[in-house]
Amino acid sequence: MSKAVDVLSVLLLVLAVVAFVAGIYALGNREDVRALYFLIVGALCLRSSTEMLRPRSRSRG
Repeated sequence: MSKAVDVLSVLLLVLAVVAFVAGIYALGNREDVRALYFLIVGALCLRSSTEMLRPRSRSRG
């Protein structure tokens, strides 16, 4: 299970990089709405990727 989570996290990281690059490219073409969309998608993918890899503390219950 841990390997699947790691693979999914790396996949989300790659997707975030692709979305950021697409957003920057759209900014260069003066497509503001498309750029905003890609930059938001990139930020959400990056956040999801780091949240999945963040170690969780065990509750003392």
